[in-house]
Amino acid sequence: MGELIGWVALGVGVLLGILLVVQTVRLGRMEKQLNALMKGAGPGASSMSLGELVASQGAGIERARDEVATLRHSLHSLDRSVARSVQCVGLVRFNPFQDTGGDQSFALALLDPGGDGVVVSSLHSRTGTRFYAKPVKGGTSHLSLSDEEVTAVKEALARRERET
Repeated sequence: MGELIGWVALGVGVLLGILLVVQTVRLGRMEKQLNALMKGAGPGASSMSLGELVASQGAGIERARDEVATLRHSLHSLDRSVARSVQCVGLVRFNPFQDTGGDQSFALALLDPGGDGVVVSSLHSRTGTRFYAKPVKGGTSHLSLSDEEVTAVKEALARRERET
């Protein structure tokens, strides 16, 4: 029985020794691969080490964040500019005088989304054409507006409502 235990112990020792050698070889291979990654060497690797590659990617992410912040600022500036631009237009053509033919006269409302802007009117007669401009604030004017000018402002504001 003692001899059997000795053989079993020897077998277990040899087996453990073999396992130790196999694991040591595997660990050596893994260390070589890790060193190759960290140095940037190895099959298909660039000249950068893994640390340099990670740092480079981090710098790229920071550049992208800066660009997004710049674009966001530009977008807000554009939004503010567009809010003040003429976006609502109303045009009414009419004939104010019986002695002229066709609707050569007009009232043109040029407003921003807040209803601020101007109404330009043209009165055409046989002897000449006269132009008038009246300021508009919030869809109304402190100057009296003709029926055609009021209609042009309402048309412009109605277009704003349809487009929002």
